[in-house]
Amino acid sequence: MSNERVPRAEAEFVDWLRDRVALWTGGQSGPPDIGLTAAQIATLSGLSATLDDKYQQLKDLKAQKKAARVEKDTALEAARAMLGGSIEIIDGYAKTTSDPDVYARAQIDPPRPRTPRSEAPVPTNLALRSTTNGRLVLSFDANKGLGSVFVIQRRIKPIGQNVGPFTYMDTTGQKSWTDEHVPGGIEWVGYQVATKLTNNVRSDWSDERVFNFGTIGGESAGAGGETITIDQAQKLKDAQTAKGKDKAG
Repeated sequence: MSNERVPRAEAEFVDWLRDRVALWTGGQSGPPDIGLTAAQIATLSGLSATLDDKYQQLKDLKAQKKAARVEKDTALEAARAMLGGSIEIIDGYAKTTSDPDVYARAQIDPPRPRTPRSEAPVPTNLALRSTTNGRLVLSFDANKGLGSVFVIQRRIKPIGQNVGPFTYMDTTGQKSWTDEHVPGGIEWVGYQVATKLTNNVRSDWSDERVFNFGTIGGESAGAGGETITIDQAQKLKDAQTAKGKDKAG
């Protein structure tokens, strides 16, 4: 509860003063015995009435201003819509008549020719995680425009053999993809991603993200990327083997 004797807020003060003036003026019996003369109370009453009147005028002006702003916004929206339709008619007329001078006579700029996007954003921040069923989940960051997709390629390093070439794996519209067919008997597997636009423009390939399957013969398998222990690699291999047996019936 406020300890102020007189409200500081403007609206509250106007109401509070009006009530006190009415109370101090009194009825037929005259003002209460509070030390103020009738003349003093009459002067304060006049000031209260003037304040009340000016405050109400200000409120009316604010309401009128708000109404005027709403009416202006409505008129602006209608004018923009009408103008947009008129420019479409002018565009159609210029195209139908093959007359480029139509725009000069209308004193408006001709429409800009549509140019296809020539560059696609390269995906970044590739990450890999393994699942208990022998799969690898690839995620990445990318600016995804309307209709753009992501192309994924993979290469593997079999144990004791040379690294294989990158091969196409899948195309997806999501920023994550699950490799459900990770082969067994490999030291590591690497992935790259590229963005492909609706006009078939494709970005450069992202940096490669590698998943290492533990250590082989005391040396680290693969270069860079995620690494798991031999025990984890064995569990992943067992899960892959079990998955293969399930598919074989």
